[in-house]
Amino acid sequence: MRLAAPVTRCDRGGNAIHPAAAYREDPRSARTPLRQNGAMSSEADLDLEGAASFADLALRPELVEVLAALGYEEPTPIQREAIPPLIEGRDLIGQAATGTGKTAAFALPLLHRLPEGDRGRHPSALVLAPTRELAVQVSEAVTRYGAGLGARVLAVYGGQPITPQLKALQKGVDVVVGTPGRVLDHLNRGSLKLDQLTTVVLDEADEMFDMGFAEELEAILSAVPTERQTVLFSATMPPKIARMARKHQQDPVRIQIEREVAPAGEAPRVSQTAHLVMRADKPAALARVLDMQAPTEAIVF
Repeated sequence: MRLAAPVTRCDRGGNAIHPAAAYREDPRSARTPLRQNGAMSSEADLDLEGAASFADLALRPELVEVLAALGYEEPTPIQREAIPPLIEGRDLIGQAATGTGKTAAFALPLLHRLPEGDRGRHPSALVLAPTRELAVQVSEAVTRYGAGLGARVLAVYGGQPITPQLKALQKGVDVVVGTPGRVLDHLNRGSLKLDQLTTVVLDEADEMFDMGFAEELEAILSAVPTERQTVLFSATMPPKIARMARKHQQDPVRIQIEREVAPAGEAPRVSQTAHLVMRADKPAALARVLDMQAPTEAIVF
């Protein structure tokens, strides 16, 4: 679907909304993106509705080739909306739930922006995640996406020996993905140098606040270079997240991907059920659920 002729729209504060990112009027639209505050420059001013492939988003050829090999056919709404301004170097606030493709939405641009040639020993990008499981998941995804660029990615988190992390940092990395506590530990040790950092990403920022990492986040953000790109993704946007964004971001692009809502009178496409079990019983419980549901396909994480 192509948009009609451009019409200037404004939000409640009088800020111009880029015509390619205004709310679409069809209430049946599954996930509706909103981008506010500042139009993009001509270099990244793409026909976002027509971005049918990752090549249309002007990503480096090495990234496009890897995505094709991984079977990624077209960008999701959050990827289509977030990648162009992030490639341009804009700060960004993305409000999107898990499962919308937000990892690739920030990982691909930070890989795109890696310097060519000798990248030195210190990281260009830092991704903060609330849990070690998510840190590992994100680092593995960034490693896969950056294979064609030879990206050096390191996950740092507690609960494992710190010596391998120290050795990897000494050898040199391009992207560090970690939990706030362990990242701050490395900063205090002097093992993590952020003087070459150009991008910092807070993934699931609301979860990090809920887990009590507010002080660690402030300490880390105060230690990174002033001239940087700051990217924030959060499923919700409580006042404490908004305050942090105002303090640490410069004129951020705002993107909101709405959850899919079933039309009136129709049942939701996905039903959700929670089973509370002891940690030791998880494998048996999972086997029982799979046995009862007998799905043709399943994602387990």
